[in-house]
Amino acid sequence: MPVSESRIDHTIRELAATPRNLSENPEDHARAADWIAAEFEQIGLAVSRQTFEIPGVIPEQLPPRQGVNVVGKLNRQPGDSRESRNSHSVVIGAHYDTVPDSPGADDNASGVAAMLECARVLSELGSDREVTFVAFDAEEIGLLGSAAYVARLASAQHPSSAIIFESIGFSSTTVKQRLPGSFRFLFRRMYRALKQQQFAADSLLILSKGPGRAISRHLEESASKPGIRLPIIPLEVPWWMPLVRDLRRSDHAPFWLAGIPAVMIGDTANFRNPHYHQSTDTPDTVDVGLVARAARMAIDAIERGAI
Repeated sequence: MPVSESRIDHTIRELAATPRNLSENPEDHARAADWIAAEFEQIGLAVSRQTFEIPGVIPEQLPPRQGVNVVGKLNRQPGDSRESRNSHSVVIGAHYDTVPDSPGADDNASGVAAMLECARVLSELGSDREVTFVAFDAEEIGLLGSAAYVARLASAQHPSSAIIFESIGFSSTTVKQRLPGSFRFLFRRMYRALKQQQFAADSLLILSKGPGRAISRHLEESASKPGIRLPIIPLEVPWWMPLVRDLRRSDHAPFWLAGIPAVMIGDTANFRNPHYHQSTDTPDTVDVGLVARAARMAIDAIERGAI
């Protein structure tokens, strides 16, 4: 089963039909979680829901609420001859909630679409990898869903790696790629790659830290293959470097804090996309082909046992 751009487009349009903010759109937020769970079940994954408490916020007069992570597990078949080579488990995640008043087509229906496409293709291929797919809740209010997920992992259950899709669908022929000013000096390899690409806004950033750099390099290798040809901006954070805000803005951060190698794949959000956190973040602004190439990259790296 090849990656399908039409399925990706359908997923983005389904999720981005309305904002999915837990406080302001509770019914649509719950509907999105149910829809993702149904997709997991249709694929054939073992589906569960993980609930967690969201504290109340006094200034905004918000009461305590309950968040929901939707989890789908693709289990390795017992007795597989490649079990020793592929004994490590992988998490592929993307958040499904939005900020108020934004339909969140890029942020982050695009990431959920790539995650679901990875699940469909790996399941259809009969992958021998143990992969867990997680639709995280409450990312937009402090990475609460991913933090809850990681906190409940027993040390023996820690995945060997995690891939987080975060806003992967915006490209432009008129907008130039930007990054925080200091990054050109802190991350020279990243800046060289961006300069070689002439600051074109058609690439995806892979953010890694410490041991996660190996995941990033394997994904880069996959991205360069014929049929994918995805330009990559590699942002590799040394293990000793403090995590400034722009390095911990998505669901990879709780994995890093727990010592689990993880990467975030993204289009850099407000450093490229003028629709970021706006009501104009609609399906018509998403480059479905870019989302498809991100999914192909992850699938290739997992299937060849690189991750």
